[in-house]
Amino acid sequence: MKIFFMLLAVALFISCRPRDSNTIVAKSTETINCKNSMDGIEFEPKKTYKNVTEVIGNSIWVEKQGQKFSLALHFQYKDTLLVSESPGCWLKFPYKQEGNKLVVFWNNQVDTKYDPDIVEAVYNADEKYLGKPFMILELVNDTTFSATYPIEQLVKEINNSNKKKVYFPARFNLVQDGEMYD
Repeated sequence: MKIFFMLLAVALFISCRPRDSNTIVAKSTETINCKNSMDGIEFEPKKTYKNVTEVIGNSIWVEKQGQKFSLALHFQYKDTLLVSESPGCWLKFPYKQEGNKLVVFWNNQVDTKYDPDIVEAVYNADEKYLGKPFMILELVNDTTFSATYPIEQLVKEINNSNKKKVYFPARFNLVQDGEMYD
């Protein structure tokens, strides 16, 4: 009798799970958010930005380089840019908005669980760069940042620390919801 009630409880638990009727799981295990309509399914529009003020909040930007990616720029906080090399390696840079540009200042704050090439390059960077503008981001279009680097030598040293990828490229593209970038 106990077994019967245990099986009944498991069956009820499984059948009563809440399901999101607005989510379709594709064969590639990628989740597609959509809305039901009288005419069928409408897919949510791509995220886009008209100016840099809109970027600040919750957006991620990368450049795909074959099978690898540049550093990922995470705009989650006002005045602080979090940059990830991987889920276990984060750099932190202050920035300020100047018109429709974001000026990022050099900092050597790293939070990491291991030591990839970039960590050594950041720690070995000349201290004279601390607090100086090293990256300027400007929206080229609604999903692309153009990056310029006033301290070319610093960025060259960091980019040369890894022969397989460029950490700081000339462009960063907006990561759309559901896209993978690691």
